[in-house]
Amino acid sequence: MSAGGETISYGRILLATVKGDIHDIGKNIVKVLLENYGYEVLDLGKDTDIQLIVDTVKREKIQLVGLSALMTTTVVNMESTIRALREAGLPCKVAVGGAVLTEDYATSIGADFYCKYAMDGVRVANRIFRKAE
Repeated sequence: MSAGGETISYGRILLATVKGDIHDIGKNIVKVLLENYGYEVLDLGKDTDIQLIVDTVKREKIQLVGLSALMTTTVVNMESTIRALREAGLPCKVAVGGAVLTEDYATSIGADFYCKYAMDGVRVANRIFRKAE
């Protein structure tokens, strides 16, 4: 908070669990951590439609998107979401996380960052928004 009492945000981040996946505990932990570190988080929830993510990033001028997937059957939707963001020409960075992901896989689907642990999300946000950790 500032001296005037209003909340100061270091940056706005969109989080979503990808289409077809209903597991959101990891995403919710990342959200709490990011908020505790001063970031404003727009949480689109679970089983999130790709177009909703693209439209929200565009409308809200989001600089960092965090995508989560727990199941091997839904990581393909993570790749489709990243492709849709790139095809829309949006300048956002994309961080991905989830139990079934590896750094190599994250790179292969076009993610900018791979988050193995929840605190990795904070580290990525600090890097994007140039806030000292």
